[in-house]
Amino acid sequence: MLKVGFSRLDVTPPLGADLSGYFFRREAKGIRDPLYLNTVAIKSGEETLILMAIDYIGIELSHNIKIRKLISEKTAVPEDHILIAALHQHTSPCLADPENKPTALRDNVFINVLYRKFADGAKIAIDDMKEAKMSSAELNVAEPIAFVRRYFTTDGSVQTNPSTKKYTLTKRCAEADNTMRLLRFSRENADDIALINFSTHPDVIGGEHFSADWPGFTRRYVEEDIRGVSAIFFTGCQGDSNHIDYFKPQTERIKNNNGYDHSKYMGRIVADAVKKAWEQTREEKDQGVFAENVLIYNKTNLEGIDEYERYKSWYEDYESGRLSYSPHITELAYASRIVRLRTAPVFHPVPLTVMGVGSVVFVGFGGEAFTAYGAAMRALAPDKFVLCSVCSNGYQGYFPTEEAFAQGGYEAKSSLFTPTLEKEIVEKARDILQKFGK
Repeated sequence: MLKVGFSRLDVTPPLGADLSGYFFRREAKGIRDPLYLNTVAIKSGEETLILMAIDYIGIELSHNIKIRKLISEKTAVPEDHILIAALHQHTSPCLADPENKPTALRDNVFINVLYRKFADGAKIAIDDMKEAKMSSAELNVAEPIAFVRRYFTTDGSVQTNPSTKKYTLTKRCAEADNTMRLLRFSRENADDIALINFSTHPDVIGGEHFSADWPGFTRRYVEEDIRGVSAIFFTGCQGDSNHIDYFKPQTERIKNNNGYDHSKYMGRIVADAVKKAWEQTREEKDQGVFAENVLIYNKTNLEGIDEYERYKSWYEDYESGRLSYSPHITELAYASRIVRLRTAPVFHPVPLTVMGVGSVVFVGFGGEAFTAYGAAMRALAPDKFVLCSVCSNGYQGYFPTEEAFAQGGYEAKSSLFTPTLEKEIVEKARDILQKFGK
């Protein structure tokens, strides 16, 4: 018998907290939209899974480990059975060590409260559990809103978010995933639950106000469109995609030339797909829970370490405003990574979580996995309904593919890892799925 519960808590920090997502500090000056922690608790037999999605850009591994330990102590759910996903909005904070990430949350009083909210959210969702039936659907959205942001150019290079004044683009390096995936929990004498999964960067609005960006609008519209439904959203594999089609003229790339309007539009597009698919879901098997959380250790990317002194000086000039030009994000990310190499470990941990119930599989990547990782996970379990989530149980930057490492570009230049990463992740996921007979 399947039981499922839901909870939602406001986790908006006080004004003045750092917003993360770029290479400079922004302090929140207001609240456009509240930030939420949404939780689903799923129980099959005697075992429970807890899936949490927070409107933050990321939660560093050290914090994630402590939070899952606290949740386990308060609920008796094993730590391996808990997945905490940051949705990666760039109008939200980052829970990290400020020494490692200068734009991280610094308010220790609020951080302590946030830890308790995670535990409370899990407990409330467990207390809310009701008998449920589980069904799924997937549907392409009515028009593409996700685009791979890496392009081949006529000069032979690969550019991320390219200047079309400087480069002539030939084609995208890959195709984005414009499929909305939906898991529906139909509950007795309680609101149904919509678990929604879509893959592209939540970096549309920008500015200095808190906002949950288009994932927040997606939840809001779904709950307005389908009465008696609570919605939770998970960001799928998006490390190489965003909302901009660089083959369009600049004036046509976002609605009304306004990020907030375009964010609403994206939320509307995804919510429309949910509404259309809602009565077309197919039943999924709901017996049997499995879960495993592992750390894969990949060698640190040492490219450029011989230029440490030059880039250290360059980065100091950038931070102090002494540079005579505005660097492209690729150069900035490359310099930032090299500066950190002086104290970097030989190996970096790569969090990977594989869990599921019955015929549904959840795969959580502890970083920004490229679109191809989602396709690889679905290929490993073709007879299952597979949902992928980035920035889950850790936040370790970009997870490019082996091919993308060879091509270059912003994500590959800034990644902490080496080209063996893709193979190691896919092989470990395969091992876990085979262990559980999936």
